[in-house]
Amino acid sequence: MILITGATGNVGSALTARLAADGVPVRAMTRSPGKATFPTGVEVVAGDFDKPETLPAALAGVDRVFVVPPGYGPEGPVQEAALVAASREAGVRHLVKLSTSGVGFRATDPLTSGHRAGEQVIRESGLGWTVLRPGTFMVYLHGYADTIAKERTMYVTEGDPVSAMIHPRDIAAVAAEVLTGSGHEGRAYTLTGGEALSPQRQGEIIGQVLGQEVTVVERTAAETQAEFDRLGWGGPRLAALLELKRQSAAWDWHVSDSVERITGTAPLPLRTWVDENIHIFG
Repeated sequence: MILITGATGNVGSALTARLAADGVPVRAMTRSPGKATFPTGVEVVAGDFDKPETLPAALAGVDRVFVVPPGYGPEGPVQEAALVAASREAGVRHLVKLSTSGVGFRATDPLTSGHRAGEQVIRESGLGWTVLRPGTFMVYLHGYADTIAKERTMYVTEGDPVSAMIHPRDIAAVAAEVLTGSGHEGRAYTLTGGEALSPQRQGEIIGQVLGQEVTVVERTAAETQAEFDRLGWGGPRLAALLELKRQSAAWDWHVSDSVERITGTAPLPLRTWVDENIHIFG
């Protein structure tokens, strides 16, 4: 039995569906089972990282766990620590943690630092472990959907990185191989798409699918911050995300061969993701 935490997220939902389609016994953990929909054959269980008393039931009979904590606060990776403790008690053999590529490139932003600390908890668990470190998700482009739909304009920030963006299904495909195969214990894999794309090129691809030109406009960091403030999207998490973007310009363009090497299939291009989600861009 494989337990998927973060089962309703971009990667977790794709991973759960893939394992179920392959006939793998899979259990999806969610805080609100009544609100979640999963494929036939998926066992659904209530569980919450912040309520350790819910974890033993979720982990009963589980051999491997896909670890996706909802976030990191100033107190550090307490959610992973709770999961590790419960996993030891349940006899789990292998933990597969979803992390971020910045860890491998020594980034110091708060989001990457949280994942780094979480990785350490997993590595020191005494259980088998594997870490998956994807770069920028293609779903990041959701953030531009409103202005593209209304103005056919994509507002980016000066210095936004050239990015080897990755489709969540490719991350799920790697996770499925790691969770069901062998030879991955004690490994950390950086995961990217197959091509590094500038924000301008990302806008071009969206425009090609729309059949209308999308104008890419650069803003200063101050202008971007002012717009987020106007929309009420400020706060520490936004500041952390902007700092991650700033630092990631140094590495987000790197292309890794891990997806193809592990799954035997080349990563999906951005055009595929845009085709699947073109409705959000109007």
